[in-house]
Amino acid sequence: MIESEKFLLVRTDRIGDVILSTPVAVALKQHFPQARIFFLVRSYTKEIVECHPTVDGILVEEEFGNWFKALQRLREENFGTAIFLHPEAKWAVLSWLAGIPQRIGTGFRAYSVFFNRRVFEHRKVSRRHEVEYNLSLLRPLGIEKPEVKFLFTIPLEAEERIEALLANQGVDPNQPLVILHPGSGGSALNWPVQKFAQLADELFYQHKVRVVVTGVHSEKKLIDEFFRLTKAPVLRLDGQLSLKELGALLRRANLLIANSTGPLHLAVAMGTEVIGLYCPIRPCHPDRWGPYGKPTSVVMPPVGECQKCNPSRCPHYNCMDKISVKDVLKMAEINIRGIVT
Repeated sequence: MIESEKFLLVRTDRIGDVILSTPVAVALKQHFPQARIFFLVRSYTKEIVECHPTVDGILVEEEFGNWFKALQRLREENFGTAIFLHPEAKWAVLSWLAGIPQRIGTGFRAYSVFFNRRVFEHRKVSRRHEVEYNLSLLRPLGIEKPEVKFLFTIPLEAEERIEALLANQGVDPNQPLVILHPGSGGSALNWPVQKFAQLADELFYQHKVRVVVTGVHSEKKLIDEFFRLTKAPVLRLDGQLSLKELGALLRRANLLIANSTGPLHLAVAMGTEVIGLYCPIRPCHPDRWGPYGKPTSVVMPPVGECQKCNPSRCPHYNCMDKISVKDVLKMAEINIRGIVT
């Protein structure tokens, strides 16, 4: 039983994490049609949550300023249930102080005492996908094994800007378009940038594919190196797109090739084909963080699984270098419509 059909979903980490949490909002709306669903997120992920049709409101962590203001806002909102998809001690305590009647979270943290409905699952073993771990937090509400749905609506103005940008760069609407995203924000080991550059050359010169490179401002040095190494006329868009515009670009593309990173999950949500390049470290494993529903769209180095990366002791370091351009190109040829192999 729930006190009020007003839910707060707490997910104050990164873009991919937030995207992989949105099926929870869909499941709640399906089970409680009159529910009002709010997300608590960081400022830089707010934009993508704004594109989700089941979300009724967004609270931004940075806008609260201090604990007192955050507590006051939580009390004013009168939430009936808070679900901690990304558990944090701060918000666990504040939700308890605010008197939110039902507080659902993991049972394995020191601050789990502030949750009154607990789900006992160790995510760190990465045996299930993050989407499934998120949805399992709905079990205390009687929601078992809900369907996984990604629902995002990209604003028309974002799509129009992307179409204009591509047209200004001479991109033929009928030409296959591949996006390369060589960074990952440090969440996992990356495929070497020189291999991304070699792949861009192969895609353009051998298959006449138009290549676009994306990234954030902090990845400028990495992408500068990519452009120093590639010979292909790649369209450079790092640091130039909003999240909504990135979503529009991904929807327009035939394929995204990326490390384990948020845009990979955004591409899946947009219905775009992907190739994910993953390291064998268990906490970063595609079993948990891979493109959801696309296990055959993952490339990993041919080495055994490990628990953490220790470069000084690992005989395979950097194992990501063992993923060949040929193998990635072969998968790209299979996935992109319009490419003649």
